[in-house]
Formats: sequence, structure tokens, C-alpha cells
Amino acid sequence: IGDVADAQTCPPNIDFETGTFNGWKCYIGTADTVDGTNVIALTQASGPVFNRQTMYTANAGNGVDRYGGFPVNCPNGSSHSIRLGNNLAGTQAEGISYEFTIPADRNIYSLIYHYAVVFQEPNHQSYEQPRLEIEVMNVTDTTVINCASFDFIPYGTALPGFEKAPSFPGDSIPVWYKDWSAVSVNLAGNAGKTIRLFFKTADCTFRRHFGYGYVHLSSSCSGTVIGSTICSGDAVASLTAPFGYESYQWYADNTFTQVIGTNQILTLNPAPAVGSQFPVVITPFPGYGCVDTVYASITVGASPLSVAGADAVACKFQPIQLGTAPDPAFKYSWTP
Repeated sequence: IGDVADAQTCPPNIDFETGTFNGWKCYIGTADTVDGTNVIALTQASGPVFNRQTMYTANAGNGVDRYGGFPVNCPNGSSHSIRLGNNLAGTQAEGISYEFTIPADRNIYSLIYHYAVVFQEPNHQSYEQPRLEIEVMNVTDTTVINCASFDFIPYGTALPGFEKAPSFPGDSIPVWYKDWSAVSVNLAGNAGKTIRLFFKTADCTFRRHFGYGYVHLSSSCSGTVIGSTICSGDAVASLTAPFGYESYQWYADNTFTQVIGTNQILTLNPAPAVGSQFPVVITPFPGYGCVDTVYASITVGASPLSVAGADAVACKFQPIQLGTAPDPAFKYSWTP
């Protein structure tokens, strides 16, 4: 499958898979309103700041978001995701950025980032509200990639995919959240150019309402996704597109004439020949990302070895983690 080779073409640790912020710049600052415009003023920090840039590790069982109930670690099989900001108001603002140069011989290049957001809902003007800002810039040409760059605010605009969080005792202000979603950034034709990713979060400018977000980047940068490795005698194969898009269209081949599936996972029975490649057009929610096409391939391999991890002792009423680091190439089924 493409994932192993693709990881080598991505900039180092752009996916946080070392469990650190290596390669990323971290910022803290404040949010303010200046002449009817929201201004996020950030200063670079020496590294992640406690409770402002927070690393989550899937194996640590970090759990779910307090308000939205969605997993704090991106549910795409990755090991690490980060949270920007917190649920403390006070005009706090945070940011992380990553700058890299696309190899000169890579005219086909793409990124997929995942995000989730949580906002209190103040009845303020749009420029006074808490927010998440995402900017993808071609630094070489000083141009912003608009379909992959946008702002989120909680009140006064259409918010596709947002839901109201259940109220907690003492809560007087509604909280809205958007579960993990994905955005594809097609960088084809930009070989040799420098790209910057910048994610920012900010509270409202009245010091009373919070906003924070989660971020993860996929490990593939070549327009391919996890395919299916079949073993001798396998009758069925499954292909998985990136999650978090509004719709999917799988095609039988590169002619794009026959749609064979419209779900994130495509099941093929009988399994196709080894080497077969299937394109899937991924469409984001309206206004929040770029339509893109990625590819999944059929390869052959040995039957995987099932490893349940080390034996463990469980105490009554106490949770315990079993297993080893997940591999996104596999599906898992536990039985008593």
C-alpha cells in the first residue's frame, strides 16, 4: 500500500507522529478588536506552552472532548493529535505553524489535514467572537490557497456539521462543536515551492467566552491513500478513503466513467487483481475545503500476525488498556 512510501515524501513530523512538536513553531498571544476587525496577535514561544498547545497520544487513552464527546485523538488510526487552546476565556490566542519546501521532482503533491472545534456561543459581532483560523499559503508566490484556508466562528454564520453540546450544571452559555472533519490540499504543480500551514485559535475579544480546536495531519503526501493488502485465497478486499468528507465517489478506473461506490469504505467482492488502482473523488462540506481525487491500490502480502499486547492485571472498577500501537492498514476485532 502507498502509506509506507508516502510517509517518506512528507516533511518530517508534519503528522506529529513522533509525539512532539519538532518542526512546528508554537505561538501564544491575545485576541482583540481593532476598527471592526478581529486581530490575533501572536508571539513565537520556545516550544509548546502548557494548556495552550497540548499533545494527545492514542495509546494513552486520552478519551473524548468534554463538550462534544468526540475523541480528542483523530480517529483516522494515527497515534498523535494536538489541541490548540482551552476552555478558559480571557482573550487568549494560540497558534502553530509548519513551513516546508516541496521537492523539486514532486509535481504531484497533496496534504490532508483534520480538524475539530469547540466554541462558546456569544451573541457578539462576527469580529468579536472566538474562532479557529486556518491558513495554507504558498510562501514562494505569496498567495493563499483559498479553498483550504478559512475561519470558523460560532454565531451568525452557516456552520455545516456543527452540533449543540449538552449542558453541564452551571452552564449558562451554549457550546457548539464540530466533530473531526478533513480538508484536502492539492499542491500539484508547486514543485520546489515553499508552503506554510498556520492554525490559530482565539477566545472572544470581551474576555468571557472560549474557543479551541484540534488538529492532525495525515502521513500521506502523494495523493494515495491506504489501499488493501490481500493474502492468497482472499475473496474480498476493502479500500478506505480519508474520513470526514461530505461525500465520496469511487470509480472503477482512471476513465472516471463508472461509479462503483459512494461510501468512505469500498468493499470489492470478488477481490480485484493485485495492482488494480481505484480513484475516489472526495468532496468536503460546502465552503470548507477543496474537492480532490486520491487513489487506493490493491497489493499482496503475507497474513498479518495478531498481537494482543502484554498480559495485564485489572482491578475492579478500574479501566485498563490492552493491545499495541494501532496500524491503520488493519481492522481489529476483540472477543472475550
